[in-house]
Amino acid sequence: MKFPEYTHQLPAELASYRQRFGKLLGELGGDTVFPLVGYLAVNIARLSNESGKKTIVVSIAGAQGTGKSTMTRLLASVLHDCFNISTTTLSLDDFYLPLEKRQQIAVDIHPLLGVRGVPGTHDLTLMQRVLADLLQGRSVEVPVFDKGEDDRSSRWQEAEPATVILCEGWCWGAVPEPPERLMHPINDLERTQDRHGLWRRYVNEQLFQYQSVFQASAEIFFKAPSIEAVVRWRFQQERELASRGGGSKIMTEIGVRQFVAYYERITSWMLEEMSGRASVVVSLDEHHSAQGVRVN
Repeated sequence: MKFPEYTHQLPAELASYRQRFGKLLGELGGDTVFPLVGYLAVNIARLSNESGKKTIVVSIAGAQGTGKSTMTRLLASVLHDCFNISTTTLSLDDFYLPLEKRQQIAVDIHPLLGVRGVPGTHDLTLMQRVLADLLQGRSVEVPVFDKGEDDRSSRWQEAEPATVILCEGWCWGAVPEPPERLMHPINDLERTQDRHGLWRRYVNEQLFQYQSVFQASAEIFFKAPSIEAVVRWRFQQERELASRGGGSKIMTEIGVRQFVAYYERITSWMLEEMSGRASVVVSLDEHHSAQGVRVN
């Protein structure tokens, strides 16, 4: 089902619901974003009703700091409270391999794989099992990743089967790049630490394995205006984490810039390729506000 064209009118079902989400709306750029929340919720509910499936998967992707996690929380609440639709949320971040395992693949394959983020640093087998269990109506234990410690937490949480599974992650839905695009480095990280292209080719090959997990009934993509904006937004997240006393591995602005370099290749490819393919593309401006909505 193709989503209808976006309008800025707030669906009637949500007219009395806006005030409950003041703080979250502020995180996403203010009250003007609420019509977008309503538009997405209404059409996800319609997709669920018309699909004939007991459970549908909706993916929400976008670079670091684009607001996808906040939007996911909003959609889960609105779908439940306004449409009586049960939801379960899965975050790609929670499926990062434990630190010790990433350190091992960094030794075995390439040193850059010691840094979490790119395909190949997730527990793909676990992701497949969790999704399979939920789609078959079974409860399942899901890991929790502690970004402050850069490691999997000892605390797991239970995910319940639901009508809608909301899957959010920075590269959820990404497809592999054509081989010719891998020939030349795109930043200093690749020029100095991946001169022969082994790391980026390995990551691209891993992305082929992710495609079975990335299957979704609808894809929502938050399109950042630039990599520089992603760096600013990601550093803001680090400052917020630090203000909450979040762990021993909070990054400085320089550290964030270096960290985002690991994501730059796939992020840039998604900005180009996924913008023309995702069900709904929300374009953000430099100030983090929704500038436009495209339906494919």
